[in-house]
Amino acid sequence: MKNKSSLPSLPPRWIVRAIQGVRSAILAMHDRMFPGNVVLYEKFQYFYLLPCLYVTAELNVAGLLQDGEKPLADLARKSGTDAESLYRILRVLASHGIFRESRDRFFSNTRLSKPLMDKQESLRHMLRHHLGPLNWQITGDLLETVKTGKDGFNRKYGKNIYDYLTGDPDSYAIFDQSMSDLSSLGMAPLLQSYNFSNITTLADVGGGEGFLLANILQRYPSIQGIWFDLPVALEKAEQVLQEYGVRERVSLIEGNFLESVPSGADGYLVKNILHNWDDSNCITLLSNIRKVLPENGKVIIVEMIVPPGNRPSAAKMIDIQMLTSMPGGKERTREEFEALFRQAGLTLFREYPTIAPVSVLEARRNG
Repeated sequence: MKNKSSLPSLPPRWIVRAIQGVRSAILAMHDRMFPGNVVLYEKFQYFYLLPCLYVTAELNVAGLLQDGEKPLADLARKSGTDAESLYRILRVLASHGIFRESRDRFFSNTRLSKPLMDKQESLRHMLRHHLGPLNWQITGDLLETVKTGKDGFNRKYGKNIYDYLTGDPDSYAIFDQSMSDLSSLGMAPLLQSYNFSNITTLADVGGGEGFLLANILQRYPSIQGIWFDLPVALEKAEQVLQEYGVRERVSLIEGNFLESVPSGADGYLVKNILHNWDDSNCITLLSNIRKVLPENGKVIIVEMIVPPGNRPSAAKMIDIQMLTSMPGGKERTREEFEALFRQAGLTLFREYPTIAPVSVLEARRNG
């Protein structure tokens, strides 16, 4: 059984915010010290870092190094690549602390390359999906998206991303694993910031591979669970729930949350779902929850929130992915979330920030 103690311990949120503030101030000072064109040229060069990350994630180079340092020739042979080309990829990543070159063309893992391995807290599949051809090509068509206001995915593939993935099992498998990577990344911050103890039955709406629900139930033994998603998303449900020792406490229900959601819960969890949809579909989903929500029930939304003004944020970056790949999808401000809740018959009760880029929004019935 998976052990809940395996989640990393986290520093208090105020310490993280203080460090982030100092870091932002230093970076701003750096940018002000040099001419604008120099700073802009420096930022532009990161464009080449991303495809290098994708290549090493796809080739599982970090996995090849899990037993220790290896020569370039071994890595090239085992990954089926040209040694000189692979060296140039690893050299640039090592210059950013992702892998380490020691002796002449010998490489080893670092704390930044280890998340590219297939293990707990991995980001390998997230990078394979987000930096792979599927997303890379539509991001390269961003100019047309800005001109037309229509997402690049529909324009290029003739269907939305979910319909495409359903018809391509290999791409869907990588996508599904990438969502699990992101769930794992945000698991500890979420559990640190939000207390689920007052919930009797928690329904995870669109729960994907179910790791979040399984972790919550393992941490809160008194809670019963409902895992609600499309049939394809529930294929691994038995395995996941057995691994976490919570299978007997979870009801598996197949369905489409844009049509209805199951009743019987006093807490409805919706994580990283709303940013994939336009306002109309978001209101439909929230309204479906409102129809079955008991008087004392809670709707628990986990999403990034776009901050006001010129503050840098992950939400503003990820919003560009939503722009290119999701019809009407976007990251939202707090005010935009409040508007969605109102139109669905809900009221934002409280926001719980985390040390991660996401926040927890708790909404309740407004009457």
